[in-house]
Amino acid sequence: MKKKMYVAMVAMLTAVALSGCGKGANYESIADTAMATDAAAGVEWADDSAEMAVEEEMGGTSASTVNTDDVKQSQDKIIYTYNYSVETKEFDNFMDMVDARISEYCGYTESADINGNEALGQYRYANLVIRIPSDRIRDFLDMVSTNSNVTYSHKSSENITLQYVDLQSHIKALKVEQESLMNLLAKAETVEDIISLQSQLTQVRYEIESYESQLRTFDNKIDYTTLYLDVSEVKRETTVEKLTYGQEIITGLSDTFYEIGQGLRSFSIWFIVNLPNMVIWAVILAVLFVVVRFVVKKHKIRKAKKATQKPVSEKEDETSE
Repeated sequence: MKKKMYVAMVAMLTAVALSGCGKGANYESIADTAMATDAAAGVEWADDSAEMAVEEEMGGTSASTVNTDDVKQSQDKIIYTYNYSVETKEFDNFMDMVDARISEYCGYTESADINGNEALGQYRYANLVIRIPSDRIRDFLDMVSTNSNVTYSHKSSENITLQYVDLQSHIKALKVEQESLMNLLAKAETVEDIISLQSQLTQVRYEIESYESQLRTFDNKIDYTTLYLDVSEVKRETTVEKLTYGQEIITGLSDTFYEIGQGLRSFSIWFIVNLPNMVIWAVILAVLFVVVRFVVKKHKIRKAKKATQKPVSEKEDETSE
């Protein structure tokens, strides 16, 4: 009867303990609980027997120990990152090709920022963060290089093998500790022992989930290579290969004539766009010119009439005298 009551209490306290975070697990508390449990059962332990029993139950494993043999035998865990800046004359076609290839390779776009308005005569540019399966990244980069003009490229790598194996060792040790706690919990007969063990089990499970989450993050970064791709729309692509002396002169002259042509093109567009305004202002200025000229001319005529009328009046006065 007493045993059934303890089993019921274990089930109830297990549900309560799993709903929150308990205190940190430690080997001394496990040993103390084991000693208390066996003492209630009439078993006496030596001074160091509790710690030895827990270590034996844990299999002598420590959560902070990394096996160097595991590091040597494990496959290298490397995170690759690429940065590319490209130019294209066919912005829409290139972006459609990038989207199609991402879908084909089962990748995904983490973020995309596109600016510029073709209708307003603005060159467009895009900043993309793309995740591509690591075994297909080379094919994707070849597609980018073939269909655009690459002006900048950079590759970086980070070897996380040691951190990865360390996380695996932590998880392995914690799972052994979890199993030993479950075994001790099965032997516990007092409420205090059960609560203490459940608290430690909750903390151990929390740590296992945290380390497993870090492993999943590492796996995602390893399995999917990150590509930062900057795309610029241009009418004339930049020359990136090394040129000879003569090629530099020819390229320079070509660039100069191209800039002159672009300047004339921009001026002609500005002139045509603003022609209606210039015509209106020309008409207004012409009308003002005619009006001012008429006023000035009329003023001169009046002034001339006054000048001619004055001598005649003076002569009439002399004759009357």
